[in-house]
Amino acid sequence: MSPTTAMGATRTVLNNGLTVIVQSSPETGAVALHGFVTAGATWDGDRPGHARFVATTLMHGTHRRSNSQIAEDLDAMGATLAISPGMDVTTITGRALAEDLPALLEIAVEVLTEPAFPSEEVEKVRGQLITSARVNGLDTRHVAERVFRRLAYPKGHAHAQIPDGDEAALAALGPADLQAFHAGHYGPEAAAIAVVGDVDPARAVDQVAERFGGWPRTGARSQSDSADASSGARSPQVPGPHREDAALPGKTQSDLALGVPGLRRTDPAYYSTMMANLLLGQLGMMGRIGENVRERQGMAYYAHSDLRAGLTAGPWWVRAGVNPANVERAVTAILAEIEAFQRDGPATDELADARTFLVGSLAVRLETTQGLAQMLSDIELYGLGLDYLDRYPSIIQGVGRDDITAAIRRFPTDAYTLATAGPERPA
Repeated sequence: MSPTTAMGATRTVLNNGLTVIVQSSPETGAVALHGFVTAGATWDGDRPGHARFVATTLMHGTHRRSNSQIAEDLDAMGATLAISPGMDVTTITGRALAEDLPALLEIAVEVLTEPAFPSEEVEKVRGQLITSARVNGLDTRHVAERVFRRLAYPKGHAHAQIPDGDEAALAALGPADLQAFHAGHYGPEAAAIAVVGDVDPARAVDQVAERFGGWPRTGARSQSDSADASSGARSPQVPGPHREDAALPGKTQSDLALGVPGLRRTDPAYYSTMMANLLLGQLGMMGRIGENVRERQGMAYYAHSDLRAGLTAGPWWVRAGVNPANVERAVTAILAEIEAFQRDGPATDELADARTFLVGSLAVRLETTQGLAQMLSDIELYGLGLDYLDRYPSIIQGVGRDDITAAIRRFPTDAYTLATAGPERPA
């Protein structure tokens, strides 16, 4: 263990490969933790929902504590602990009084490393996940996303399927399957934990090491490797516009997803693309898309753009909910807005607003211990360096008008994927 310190944070890699980042926030009386294991839906393969099933079951009993005992022990000290499955990673978050950090870590290490996957609890979780999948199968927004992913990404790519899973795969998975996934993907070399609060950094590292230091390496691939779990470094874009309309009987609203495979968070073009997306469909009243399609033309119940940039290249898309009679007009308006942005680039005041928003929103996020812990965890996940928070304003200020214009031009209006879901279209 050889710690490095920068910008008030201490980073230590334990002998088993687990990375620990600690930052002291004195006089708060509390402590927050945020950790991850690169065991997300990226690894589902032909069993969509496998990672989600495992992660959701972790809090349902270990080899030392039952589901109810975990809840009682957390409640007794007024602490919280949660596991959240995602595309690239499964996260663990917690909060407690500073003096209860050791007890919180005891529970955290149990649920991450010693899940029992008791049959009764597995069946409870299975029922919840299958019910959710059935409900989602009747939701136009969810169905549009599912169709988009299938069309926009090649078969076998992590983003070709929704991480929530499907009923058939969830029904087929048993406790042994969950245990096998856990054994293969939950390892210290693929994990990190950030601790922020009223703690002494050296002592906090020791407390984590005392509990997590015995977590044996499993051969799980690390966060730097997991980006290549599915096909290639970049997702191939579908040549020419590619469209599919899913009919759901009895629906009165249509949802659409129009976009392309995006880029990874670590791509050099990330910041310019993120700012292009912010202006296109996020800032203020959902950017240019929201202002035009929803506010000015009144064609959508909601309309915005989204860039899913993680360890893998998720979608860069525009999402909208519209009256079925307005689907074609909405698509035309969305494409026209993108083309105008590509032609003219950002206005001077737009660029200034985007920079102010991004720098200011990060400052707000860092005002809480939980927000800072999450940011330190993200910094580790994407290899940004402990000085990232100090460099961030200059990074944002360094993204110029030409950079943003070049980024939005990588959203092809002649080679996109469009998926809609709603009532059957008239012949």
